Order: sequence, then structure tokens, then C-alpha cells
Amino acid sequence: MSKKKKIPASVQPTPPKSISQPAKSDSPVSRSAVSSEKPSPVRPEKTGQLIDFNKRLKWFIGVCIGLFLLLTLAKIHYSSLPYWNQVIPDGSDPKRGLISGKPRPIRMDEWAAMVPFTLSQANQNYPVENMAIGGEKPALVLYLPVKHFIMLFRPDYWGFFISTDFGLSWRWNFMLLGSLIVTTLLFLILTRNNFWVSVCGAIWLLLSPGFAWWSFSLLTSMISGGLLLISSLYLFYAQKRSTLLWAGLLFAWSLVAYALNLYPPYQVSIGYLLVFILIGFVASNFRREQLFSQLGSKAVTFALAFALIGFVLYQYYVEAKATIDVMSQTVYPGKRSETGGTGFIANWFSEYYAGWLLDDQRFPKGWLNICELSHFVTFTPVIAVCMGFYFVTFRKIDPLLTLVLLYVVLLWLWIEVGYPAGLAKLTLMDMSPTRRTQIPFGIGNVVLAVLYLGYIQDKKIALKPLISGLLVVGVVAFMVYAAWLNLNDSDGFYKAHQLFLPTAFFLALNFLMLPVSTFRYKEVVIGLVLVLFSLPNLGINPVSKGTAPLTQHILYQKIRAIHEQDPTARWVVLGSQYITYLVTATGVNQLSGIKYLPDFKTMRVLDPTAKRDSAYNRYAHTVYSTYIDGRDSIVIQNTFEDGYQVALDPCSPRLKKLNTKYFVFDRTPQAVETRCLKLVDKLGSVEIYRINE
Repeated sequence: MSKKKKIPASVQPTPPKSISQPAKSDSPVSRSAVSSEKPSPVRPEKTGQLIDFNKRLKWFIGVCIGLFLLLTLAKIHYSSLPYWNQVIPDGSDPKRGLISGKPRPIRMDEWAAMVPFTLSQANQNYPVENMAIGGEKPALVLYLPVKHFIMLFRPDYWGFFISTDFGLSWRWNFMLLGSLIVTTLLFLILTRNNFWVSVCGAIWLLLSPGFAWWSFSLLTSMISGGLLLISSLYLFYAQKRSTLLWAGLLFAWSLVAYALNLYPPYQVSIGYLLVFILIGFVASNFRREQLFSQLGSKAVTFALAFALIGFVLYQYYVEAKATIDVMSQTVYPGKRSETGGTGFIANWFSEYYAGWLLDDQRFPKGWLNICELSHFVTFTPVIAVCMGFYFVTFRKIDPLLTLVLLYVVLLWLWIEVGYPAGLAKLTLMDMSPTRRTQIPFGIGNVVLAVLYLGYIQDKKIALKPLISGLLVVGVVAFMVYAAWLNLNDSDGFYKAHQLFLPTAFFLALNFLMLPVSTFRYKEVVIGLVLVLFSLPNLGINPVSKGTAPLTQHILYQKIRAIHEQDPTARWVVLGSQYITYLVTATGVNQLSGIKYLPDFKTMRVLDPTAKRDSAYNRYAHTVYSTYIDGRDSIVIQNTFEDGYQVALDPCSPRLKKLNTKYFVFDRTPQAVETRCLKLVDKLGSVEIYRINE
């Protein structure tokens, strides 16, 4: 055994006089700037435990579950369904089904499309095939309740198997409160169990306009994506086989749930965020002894999980292949291919002012509408600069923060600059139009801010006065630029004096993000302010109860009564698209309405040579009207990117071939239109006819 050589006294290192005095440097941080950085706690503090399920967290989860049960049992939801009382009034209470707030006509994708689709499914006992919605098997690819094994992966719809009123309430409350729980748990992992930052961050994210103005529809992907990330991290850091078991099952379930919620414009870009966070967290918390512990068991768990995932997805694909093929070959949106670079609908910083000054009736016309322009508040420019100062101070980067910042930058480049066509296709971003990428981009901005607040909780630096002053001036200049940008982008909609208060508010918040200002619980104060700022967004969607605005509507009930007597007959609405939407909800098999997928079997009868194929080979709002020329001509024309019109003779033999027996006119028809029909009922200006046998 060799002996260590004794170092002569003359060459032994001299101990420093004071470990509290950093060496001189040209750093912008002053000598007394750095308080000793607390060692970052190992996040997997207990064996395989990334989340500290303490009493406070258990109470939080318990309150969320309690609210879910209470609100669901009371059949309360937040759909704009009561707008049906206004769009087709039937003499009933105009506030039928409305508890408080205002139904939003702009949300017709929700109250005029998805709710009627769901009720159509319910009235047909949840089939995989539903020609009123579209061709092939639309319920397999469109996120709807269906009697199929994939319902295991659509938990927000489970309540519909009890009743439609209960199911609608279940879905809304599951999305909101389920997302709140899952997002909080994920933020707890990423912020080292900072409870208040995690809760505030989750509330801020979920109440952001980019979710609220889209009826929270993306929250289903947020739940499955969040659980996928949580289960992945537990699998990586697990020290017990029991942890591997439940984490493996959750991983398999959440990955399938995320994959089968088919909407690539969100799935692709949010999927990248999940991957960046996963890599960043593991890099930030690389503990070899934990990551490689139980390595064999972890490998087996992942292998079994992917085998289960592959089996489920294969079974689904075999049954849904024909439907997926039709969907991918549609003119819109299937063949849509993007290279980015078309910019934001509003601008990156429009959310500083939108919540104060805009609503669904008041917005700059160039910004399309309140839904399309809405996204998320961002602090990314200031955070990026601050990250540079933290790096200079501590001489290390935080991989998690850095990768999320990189994600935000890459999506910003996609939106504002675009990618080469080959890169866009290779990364699958060609399936994510910039109008839709705004939402994942905004989510990334909020996640970055929450992670930053968690990062600075135990890191205090004091900058030289000159640097502090320059940072403050920079924030002021940034907010002046944001105000100027919105004044110009709004084409005169905003007035300069209107922007003063919002500018001052966000100037203060951006200032607090700087290391210039340090005080205890600063990150919690910022989080609470953002929660208070976001709370009014609860009023974007109304508080409603039940499905009465549709299911108790006199026209709905009349059609249901006829349908029960003649359940195999097809229907067509001639005229109003809104009447068509209502008829869809009754569950009858109708020609008109919104077609999620083209119904080629029907359209080949109306258009035997497929001459107008490009008009109807799309997701579309379809409107049928009368056209009589004595030659049985049928006119099919594309009216919008997502719409087409069909004009035909109600007495056409082609309609008889399609078993179309019932006709709903939004007016009193002329005699020539009803020469082969007989009146069944008249409800105000709406008349229902049946074909003569």
C-alpha cells in the first residue's frame, strides 16, 4: 500500500482569510452581493417521492374533490348552452338553465357543435358510427362519449353513462378541478415542493384567457400530459417496486389518453414541452444512485408499459384506420401543411391589455375575434435577462429553466419567422398552424415564469447600483414598447390613456421579477397577484345548470317524438344552420349539420361523379336549401374553409334513395317545394313536413 506524500509547509495552500469575501472580479454583482446559496434540496427527498403529500396538500386535493362532487351532483357546469334560449326562442324563460353570467355566442364551437354532438351520441346510445356527425366512425377520432374501450381514456365523459345533465356537469368540473390538481402536483415537483407558488401558478395557468375563451377544451390534454410527465419522473426516480407498479400503469394510461385525444396542432407542440421539461428536470437532478437504482425493474416496467400501450393503440388503429385515413385526406384540415411565420393574431404582449379593455363584443377588427386573439401573459423577456445574471453570479445554468426558455424561443421562431419546409415536416410542426401554436407557446411562457419563481426562492443576489438602475430602465423601456406595439397593432382601437393603468400594473410585476428587489416570499406575492389578476376570467363562461335550453326546447321535443315513431328515417333542414345544430342534438340521422368527417356514402348519391368532391371533403358546417329546375339538379359549393352549401329539390328521387323522409323548413315553403310532402307540424315560423309514401 502506497503512502501519501506529505506536502512541504512551503507549498501547502494558505487557507483564505474569510470565506465570506468573494474574490475580486469584473462581475456586475457587488462583493457583498451574494448571500450563500442554500444547497438545492434533492427533490426526490424520500425514496421515490417527488411530491411531499403533507397535510396542506391533502387538504387542497380534498377541497378540489369535494367541490367536484358538490358541483357535479348539483348539475352545474359552465357551458354557454343557455344561448339557445336566444338563438331560437320558443317562448320559454330566456334565462332557462342559466344561473349567472352571460352565454357567449362566439363560443358556438361549444354550444352549437360539441354539445349537440354529445347529445346526439347520448340519444343514439353512444355509437361509434353516427352519420349525423360525419362519415365512417367519427366518435373514435372526435373526442366524444362512445360505447367503446377507448372510454377508459376519456374520464371526463364517464358521467354521461348516468345521465346527460349529470354528464355535462361531470365533464366541465372534471376538466377544471382535475387540471387544477394535476397541474399543482406537477408544479410541486418542478419547484421543489413550493406549495404556494405551485397552487398560484396552476390557478394562473388554468384561468388564462387562452383557456377560458376556448371553453377550457384543451384541459383534457393538460390532464393526460401532466400525468404523463409526473408518472415518467416517478418511474425514473422510483426506489420501490410498488412505486414502479402504479407509476407504470399511470404512464401507460396517460400516454394512450394523450395520444387518442386527436388534435395534432396542440398535441405536437405541447408534446415538445413535455419532453423539454422531462429532460431538463433529469439534467437538473441527476442523481446517479437514484436514477440507476432498481435499473432492471425500471427497464422491465417501461418495456411492459410500452407493450401495453402498443397493444391498446394497435387495437384502436385497426378499428379506426379507415376513419383516420379519411380525416387525413380531407382538404381541410387533413392536408393542411404549414411552415410557420404568419405571426400572432394580436401580438406577443397583447394580454397585458386585453383583459382590461376587450371582450367578445369589443376588440380590434384585425385581431379576428376574442377567442383567436386570446393567449397568455408573458414575462419571458425579463426572465431571460435575469437568468443571465443568475448564471454570471452562480457560474452554472439551471437545465430545466434553460430548456423551457429554449422551447419558448423555438415556438416564437415558428410563429414569427417560420421553419424551412423540410424541418417543419420533420418536426411535425407543419401540422400546427401559428394561430393554434399561440396557445402552447403561451403555456410555455407561464410554465417558465412559475419555474423561475421556484428557482429564485432560495437565491438572493445584490447587483451594483449601476446595473440595478439599467435593469429598471430596461423594464420601463420594455413596457413602453409593449404599450406602443399595442397602440399600433390595434389600428386606433386603443387610446393612449387607456393603456396607462395596465402598463403600470405589469411594469410593477416585471420589476418584481428582477433580482433588484428582494424580500421574503417575493415569489408568493407575485403568484398571488397573478391569481387575483386572473380571477375575473372565471366570468368569461357562464354558470349554468342542466341541458334544458336544448332538451326542453319545443322543437327538440317535437322532433324527438316523431323520431321515436320512425327511428330509421333521415332528416334534412332546409334553411337555418342553427335549426340544423338543434336537430343534430335530437339524435336523428340528418343530412345537414356539422360534419366532422365527410360522409362519402351520402355525397356519392348527391354527387355521383364526385365533381364537387373538393367542396365537401372537409370538416364543414353544411347548409341545405331549395333549388328546383325540373331536372333534379343539385348545386354543391364551398362557402368557407369549413363550410359548404347544398341546394336541391326536396322531391328529388336521390333524397328518397337516401331514405330522407322528414324536412324542416325555417319558413313557410312555397307549394312547389312541398308538392311531394305533407305537413306534420308547425311551430311558429318552423314547419315540419314528411314525404308522401
